[in-house]
Amino acid sequence: MVRLHYIDNLRWMSILILFPFHAAFVFSAGWYGYYVSSDEPSMAAYLFTVSVEPWIMPLLFCVAGMSTKFALQKHNPQMYLKERVTKLLVPFLAGLFFICPIIAYYALKFHTGYTGSFTDAFVHFFSSIHTIQNLNGISGDFSVDHLWFILSLFIISVVALGVILLEQRQAGFHLNPDKVSLPVLGLLFIPVWLLNFIGIFETGYSLTSYFAMFLIGYYLFTKDPVQAMMEKYWAVLLAAWIVLTIGLMWIYGMILGHYEVFWGYSAIYVLTGWTGVLSLLGAGRHLFDSTNNITAYMGAASYPVYIIHQAILVAIAYYVVMLAIPPALQFLVIVIFSFLLTFACYEILRRIPGVRALFGIAGPQKKTA
Repeated sequence: MVRLHYIDNLRWMSILILFPFHAAFVFSAGWYGYYVSSDEPSMAAYLFTVSVEPWIMPLLFCVAGMSTKFALQKHNPQMYLKERVTKLLVPFLAGLFFICPIIAYYALKFHTGYTGSFTDAFVHFFSSIHTIQNLNGISGDFSVDHLWFILSLFIISVVALGVILLEQRQAGFHLNPDKVSLPVLGLLFIPVWLLNFIGIFETGYSLTSYFAMFLIGYYLFTKDPVQAMMEKYWAVLLAAWIVLTIGLMWIYGMILGHYEVFWGYSAIYVLTGWTGVLSLLGAGRHLFDSTNNITAYMGAASYPVYIIHQAILVAIAYYVVMLAIPPALQFLVIVIFSFLLTFACYEILRRIPGVRALFGIAGPQKKTA
């Protein structure tokens, strides 16, 4: 079975984008709430966030669905479920205990003026689970923060496995990839959009919508003719995505004040994000379907880096926004130092056998899935 290296590369590239993406939230006060906020909001920072948010999580869920297809070709369902528990559920629980309280501590200090100890903030974090005032945790109360993705992916993976096994048993779903045209791929944004009206929202989309993207990745994007078509038209798709982002997200949405487009209930938002997913999958296969020592390292590091990065970024941002330096320089300091310290932490954690498993880090003799 040929490994699609561009899937791994798109995954770690998306994780790296989270450093400037989350740092931009610090400078988007008035549009977004965040754990730490600058008192000098930036239009450029906000435009960056609305350029990334429509596509980044849909891409990761589609890629997860594609990876599941290849995983089930190597492992039976029991092995797959065991792997989901060890790679998703265990790191989620570890992150909830070790990472989220750090984020909450700095959010509590910034938004409430808290001056107590980290231990007391840690106790408050878990005791506030029954009296949550803000679901995103920006006031220091209990929240799963960015780990919602890991928990959601675990639940979706388990439910999707049941759907896949039922479909295989019934033998009732046959897809002819040769009949899937580019317009058909584009029009898939419609069910993704409609499903946003059902279920819990996370980062612009509902969990039912993410579930659909996962299945689209599993059943459709793993077909070679579909991949080849996205690769063939990657430049066209990329141009369309750029036009949609600038014309709809920036000009229509931000400059003209139609803020309703910045939410998954908006067909414009979903269309823009879905076009981004298609263009990146096509460009990924065309430009990034190779591997070397650097990409292999980044592929292995991306998952634990995702778990760790936000606590470090928020902690750095808390101190940096107090510095008397221009906001643009503050942004660069937050991005650079959070990147360096996150990877430094990863290098430490991956050398501790008992800790590796807690953060989804493969052992020295294992290959990343």
